[in-house]
Amino acid sequence: MPVGYLAASLRQSGHEVTVVSPFALGARSFSRAVRPPVWGRFEAIIRHRSAVTSNPAIRKVRDRMASTISPTRTDEHAATIDEVSKRLEQDSDFLLISAYSMYFDVVKLIAGVAQQKNVPVLVGGPMFTVPQVTEAWLKIPGVSAIYAGEADTKIEEIIAATCSPTVKMSGLYRRSDDMGPAAPPLTNLDALPFADYSDFPWHRYPRKIVPMMTGRGCGWGVCTFCSDVLIASGRSFRTRSLDYVIGEINFQKSQHGTQIFNFIDLKLNSDLTVWKGLAERLPIVAPDTEWTASLHVNRNGDNGLSLQELREANRAGLSRVTTGLESGSNTILNSMARGTSTEALSQFVRYAHEAGLSVRMTSIIGFPGETATQVDETTDFLRRHFMYLDRVVVNRLAISPLTTLWQQVRRGKGHFDAIRNTRLNIKTGLVDHENLTFRDKHHLRAVSRLLAQVHRINRKPLVGGGLTFEGVF
Repeated sequence: MPVGYLAASLRQSGHEVTVVSPFALGARSFSRAVRPPVWGRFEAIIRHRSAVTSNPAIRKVRDRMASTISPTRTDEHAATIDEVSKRLEQDSDFLLISAYSMYFDVVKLIAGVAQQKNVPVLVGGPMFTVPQVTEAWLKIPGVSAIYAGEADTKIEEIIAATCSPTVKMSGLYRRSDDMGPAAPPLTNLDALPFADYSDFPWHRYPRKIVPMMTGRGCGWGVCTFCSDVLIASGRSFRTRSLDYVIGEINFQKSQHGTQIFNFIDLKLNSDLTVWKGLAERLPIVAPDTEWTASLHVNRNGDNGLSLQELREANRAGLSRVTTGLESGSNTILNSMARGTSTEALSQFVRYAHEAGLSVRMTSIIGFPGETATQVDETTDFLRRHFMYLDRVVVNRLAISPLTTLWQQVRRGKGHFDAIRNTRLNIKTGLVDHENLTFRDKHHLRAVSRLLAQVHRINRKPLVGGGLTFEGVF
């Protein structure tokens, strides 16, 4: 999506743009949360135990095996680097790289090629709101500047400033610049052009699913572990108008001949006017559209998630919903500041199933203070709602810098002192750490029971809308 917006903005201003897509050049695709094999239960348990073991030999073997299938392997991107080199020889004036922190090594190779050809390089991405990450990336030979913020509507101005060392701009960092704050969030999302996805290899995708966005940030936005509300496009909640969203849906349908959309909003029901408006108007102005969305289940107030409202959304084309369970313990949910409860989540999944929706949930294990009993509460929640759930994703606790959770860990009081040996990993953008919770034998057994129950759910064959979005995160 960021590449689509940047390409649209530059072309709208009359610039010639070439997009290099690794997927178009043979890079592998990676599906998420697909139906596991029969033995997947045991594989998941082995993966967890090898990841949390204190035995360095086992950790080393695991890391070596993981590196062989990692999408960050440099040999995986040889074709991309070769293609960039060819493009830079064809009178290219500037190279823009949109990257996540895990692609540090690949970006280093690409920037080196650009440096040899004397082409300026500007790097952008969500993690550059973390100063330590930005400082490390600025040391990459060939990188001219890094931009921390939303570049969509002012990319021309950013490029011009990058090429003019004396020009200062909020959020633009060069080696000689002081590390100031990131650029302020974009306020008028209707100023965005419709994203241009014409450069992407649609023929290689199993299904032509177009990403769509109504708002940036999250209407709840206080979960202690969440980094999404702190990165470049997540800082404060802003939304596009309903008319503009529907206009882009119809534009993308005509451009790509597809009717399938993945709303990537952190929580699509953050703005109830847009959420309810889509259910009301799509059947009229964009019939036969099929879409998926993530939703937040507040325990108080209007969520827009009544049984009737979910039925209306399903009639408007919504076929799959995702929401965060995170834990089956209300005590842990409160510690996370999730703003929900197991009772509210239970009602939601029942309503969603009755409305004809495929339901997907995420969960987190290892949150500070979590006991084996509370893991079993999560397992029990999933067991009781087996018939309503199609997929469950289990994540070990990850700690992102700048989050409330990170501040709590740094103070190290109470349950948070279970997190030890912390260190910011520049290449992942996460805080490497040891979690003593995972060393408890009762907790390990409880996680094994949880993974067994998750496997039961994930082995269910999908039908209808659930099948349309299989493998889409």
